[in-house]
Amino acid sequence: MSGEPKPVRPTRFCMADLELSIPPFDESLCRIDHPLIGEAQRLPEAYAAGGAERILSLKDRVWFKVKTGRWRGAATRLPEADRADAGPEVRQAPWWLGAGGYRREGDPGDFYAALKASWDREGGDSDRWMPTDWDWRRLQLEHAYAWEANIRRIVRGLITRSLRDGYPYQAEFEHYRVTALTRAREQETYLIVGTENIADPKVFAIIINAIPGIDPSSWLPEPDGVAGIQPKPGEVIWSTIMPPSVAAQLLDDQSES
Repeated sequence: MSGEPKPVRPTRFCMADLELSIPPFDESLCRIDHPLIGEAQRLPEAYAAGGAERILSLKDRVWFKVKTGRWRGAATRLPEADRADAGPEVRQAPWWLGAGGYRREGDPGDFYAALKASWDREGGDSDRWMPTDWDWRRLQLEHAYAWEANIRRIVRGLITRSLRDGYPYQAEFEHYRVTALTRAREQETYLIVGTENIADPKVFAIIINAIPGIDPSSWLPEPDGVAGIQPKPGEVIWSTIMPPSVAAQLLDDQSES
């Protein structure tokens, strides 16, 4: 076990327990504004310090208590996360909040009493509270959305910097490289974007569509270079006209961030 503590994700089953609706993909489930989900984020650190409290009545796997106010929950850490051959999804999300409910001391409906009764009915099996295919697909979609949003943020940042001083700016992410340059001429602003090592059309589409207000069909390839910029080996240069309103919006957005 190494690195920073990972967030604790609620399963779909747990979200149904808490009567929570499914948010859009741009919101991570572990950041949902709910007392129990918020409290669960403290569990990995408590576990690393040896202070996590086990639910002893569940014996088929290790579950931990999550408690805040009237809320009670059951969370687990996937044991395969410690294996050298663990998949990337498991390494990214080893912690899961599987179920949640209310504390009702002395009542059969108390969360932990009901949890034990449900476990007994299932023959000592807690699989129903573990992440399912839906949970893993949701995680993948969140990461894909965040990855795309990061590319758009990087590209917009490069263009905004160039709008301010007219110099080209470059950024690398993974094995990709993007260069952006703007050139003002009379009433028009030329936008030039160079991309290197990008064979995936999906990645290229994200870059080209990063700027709202620019028609994707307006981009033109510049195989012989443009504005004094010559393509390097493996680089493709594209150009378009940036409407003044788009340039103004980029500068406004950057000043507010």
